[in-house]
Amino acid sequence: MTMSVAMRRLLICGLLLFGGSVSVAAQSASAASTSHQTASEPAALERDFFAAIREGDAKKFLSYVPEQGMNVGPQAKHITRSDVEQQFAQHRGLYCKLFDSSCIQSPIKLDASVRACSYRELLTHSEKVRTAATEAVRGGVHQAILVAEVKNDQCSGVGLIDFIFNEGHSGWELFSVP
Repeated sequence: MTMSVAMRRLLICGLLLFGGSVSVAAQSASAASTSHQTASEPAALERDFFAAIREGDAKKFLSYVPEQGMNVGPQAKHITRSDVEQQFAQHRGLYCKLFDSSCIQSPIKLDASVRACSYRELLTHSEKVRTAATEAVRGGVHQAILVAEVKNDQCSGVGLIDFIFNEGHSGWELFSVP
């Protein structure tokens, strides 16, 4: 990921969380469905997707991963759905980053002041959690961008968590995971 892409991503996250969007706050009656396959509004996707992470629902998370896979991490490394399923089954890699702080592999810090935390822990045990969603069209692709702002003094390095989805034929599909 180039610096300009990272800066653009940070700007989008900031605008989502701090600028606010009236369309994000309003949900139409037609978006009341709880299934991501029929949820067309980013606000419904935001509610359902972050609930899956908070609940540790790996099966629900996998339902958003397209067969061709998705990009993961700050370097946007592409991994296949099969790779994701394998990591989930073995409780390593992305599974740990999403759901289980105890299995996150991180460098040992001598000061032991803060530790790496899973997104589930950040979303459920932080002093402050705000989420937002918006949509955009990039290169002719309809996208939803979900962002969580978290404040947790016990966890290292995370303030903003953003997920990017592309709208596919059967609903929202993950494109990018931080």
